[in-house]
Amino acid sequence: MSEAYGIPAIEISVLCGVDIATARRWKRGTSRIPMAARKLLAGDLSAFGKEWKGWTIRNGKLISPEGWDYSPGDVLSLTFVRTQVAHLERLRRDHERLEEQPDPNRASRRATGA
Repeated sequence: MSEAYGIPAIEISVLCGVDIATARRWKRGTSRIPMAARKLLAGDLSAFGKEWKGWTIRNGKLISPEGWDYSPGDVLSLTFVRTQVAHLERLRRDHERLEEQPDPNRASRRATGA
């Protein structure tokens, strides 16, 4: 199995949740590796579901089908970014509501004839 040649058997065992002897047989080619394990070892995340088709992991980064790469820190910051966006959306809606209200200064000038 060419994808596993550069990966130690112990790492294959841990990544795929198999016995070390199974991982060694996969590396030697004496036992056929399941497709899901082959995809996992190749960094192809479609092994986790069709919505992950085209996503890969290379050099410790998550790579989108479009080629965007994300470090673990980028992924961990997504919750923070979503919170910031939600807060800014609330501020924008509040601002729009204030803009829709009549200007009290204009109303008082009309009443006094100014």
